[in-house]
Amino acid sequence: MKKLLNKLIIIEFEDKEPQKGILINYSKNWFLIKSNPVDFVLDGYSIIKNCNIKNITTNDDTEFVEKAMELKGISVGKKIHKIPLKNFDSIVESIQKNFGIFSLAKKRGDAIYPGKLKKLTDEKIILTWIDLNANWGEEREFTKDKIRTIDFDSDYLFSLKLLAENK
Repeated sequence: MKKLLNKLIIIEFEDKEPQKGILINYSKNWFLIKSNPVDFVLDGYSIIKNCNIKNITTNDDTEFVEKAMELKGISVGKKIHKIPLKNFDSIVESIQKNFGIFSLAKKRGDAIYPGKLKKLTDEKIILTWIDLNANWGEEREFTKDKIRTIDFDSDYLFSLKLLAENK
């Protein structure tokens, strides 16, 4: 895995669409990537639980995208706040402290749950939900075991946070 650090990788899952990004760090249970949602764009970070992963690869396309990013002067090794990847609670608490907003995703990749940390228990996380109009609203509760991805520092989440702060 060390040889893939700071490389654009494709994480293939058994039960959902692949996810691409620059591998920043990893542990036994988690991968931290700088997300590559489309083409030659890097936007935000994803922390992906190491479950139902079928394969982690690179190919000619990922090398081509890396080359384009280098030519554009995009720094893939940009330093971010140290995110401890030892357990769910330490990950979420660090993101909350340093970014103030994040989103959770469960198995399905098309549903995300943005918000800020309200409370952690042994088995659950409770978020204060932020809606599409940047209104902080109701609390949402999730079982920690069901969370597959934690996203943060994306343009979308940063925009919601700024809008909410400037109402």
